[in-house]
Amino acid sequence: MAFQVQSSCGYLQAKCENVEEMLYAPVLAGYWKQCETWDGTYTLDDLLDIIEAMLVKSENERREYESMEQERAVRRNASF
Repeated sequence: MAFQVQSSCGYLQAKCENVEEMLYAPVLAGYWKQCETWDGTYTLDDLLDIIEAMLVKSENERREYESMEQERAVRRNASF
């Protein structure tokens, strides 16, 4: 299986070649089961809502990590 790659995040990221990542994002994240994607459990509106919620969660986690890294840097510099 060949993977497309991008390097904008500092490492080579594997990308799905034959799977629509947006449709399967809630499945890959563990929020939904694969069968629920197609059996009518969720609507397109539900998909858009969970994608937005996942993006917000991811951004908040990134901000938290960045803040913690900045705090660590301040502590390291303060000890000199």
